Amino acid sequence: MIDIHTHIMPAVDDGSPAEDISLKHLGIMAAAGVTDVVLTPHFIRAGYRPPHTDRLAKQAALQKGCQAAGLSLTLHPGAEVYLDSKSLQEINEHKLNINQTSYVLVETAMSTFPSDLYEILYQLVKAGYRPILAHPERYQTVISDPELARDFMHRNVYLQINAGSLLGHYGKRSQQAAWYLLEHGYAHFLASDNHCHRDDYPLAKGCELITRRIDDHLPRILTEINPRKMLNNEPIPYFYLEQTSGGSENFFQRFFRRGKS
Repeated sequence: MIDIHTHIMPAVDDGSPAEDISLKHLGIMAAAGVTDVVLTPHFIRAGYRPPHTDRLAKQAALQKGCQAAGLSLTLHPGAEVYLDSKSLQEINEHKLNINQTSYVLVETAMSTFPSDLYEILYQLVKAGYRPILAHPERYQTVISDPELARDFMHRNVYLQINAGSLLGHYGKRSQQAAWYLLEHGYAHFLASDNHCHRDDYPLAKGCELITRRIDDHLPRILTEINPRKMLNNEPIPYFYLEQTSGGSENFFQRFFRRGKS
């Protein structure tokens, strides 16, 4: 598995407070079957602003710590960018894209979307970036209308669901929204959003739930196939489920372009 959303980089945001805590959680992740971890500390202009050089130094130290601990993990640089009118400039200046690719993890306000959200995303796409909207199932606007997720996809925005949402870690409504998005093909990545606040790593558990409720191929798409394409800067289909008018087909039968995944 590849975890594309984590706050394991120590002492930069509200995630891990220290390197020893980071290494402890990286060990838990490796034991769960994770091979690659994208380090995505918050980048908020009005708050957390870890410099690029600082992020690279902390990544190098963590990678060295993994090697010393015998953990077969590869760490990749990134950030979780809180969107505002200056986001494009900040992404360019501070190298906030993931692994030097065109992909960038972004987030917005939980309670209500800002009026210029679509314009900000449009500017990112126009500039050649491929935005990945973190945890759409946690936004009140999407919870109230999950079909907005499809609107994002039509705007060339990818969607990343938190595994903890499937487990109910963020409440019943986020849990229901997460499953709705999954079952309608409105998700491209599943990740942990690990803040090192709890030891029960959710990604493997989330994959197990999806396997039981849907099938065993979707977890591979969300945690292996698409994340690897992202790290390699390869295009990922926005829509991978064929929309059908009848209700007889199951999820497995509705996979679209399955062989090309």
